[in-house]
Amino acid sequence: MKPRVVLDTNILLDLFYFKDKSVVYLYECLKTEQVQAFTCELIWEEFAEVLTRKPFNQSKSEIDLIRSRYQHLLTWQAPQRNDAGIKCRDPDDQIFIELSLEIAPCSLITKDKDLLVMQKKLQKLQVQALKEFQPKIS
Repeated sequence: MKPRVVLDTNILLDLFYFKDKSVVYLYECLKTEQVQAFTCELIWEEFAEVLTRKPFNQSKSEIDLIRSRYQHLLTWQAPQRNDAGIKCRDPDDQIFIELSLEIAPCSLITKDKDLLVMQKKLQKLQVQALKEFQPKIS
């Protein structure tokens, strides 16, 4: 089974807006289908909303273009509400936990400190909260 990941908003920005060199490996793995990245409409709505803010100031048509250009790299899945009792301090980040729990085992790739501090709780449920995508070393 190929690695499964959930990408937080900052990682989506790095991938699809900034094209940051720190995510080149992840991007290549997505393009070559070596990794499966899951998202949902709520995550995409948050990403799109961030793109409307300064300094991005993207219009709806520019955001739609980003989605049409990259949505094929993502697996779209609507998460169920988790009953594992894991709640994030920031309610806006809860969707990343719920989707991660839905597709576990997986990695949650995030720069968000509120999510990263939950690593021990998440790991018990087969979710690794990581700052960056790490290649499997055979």
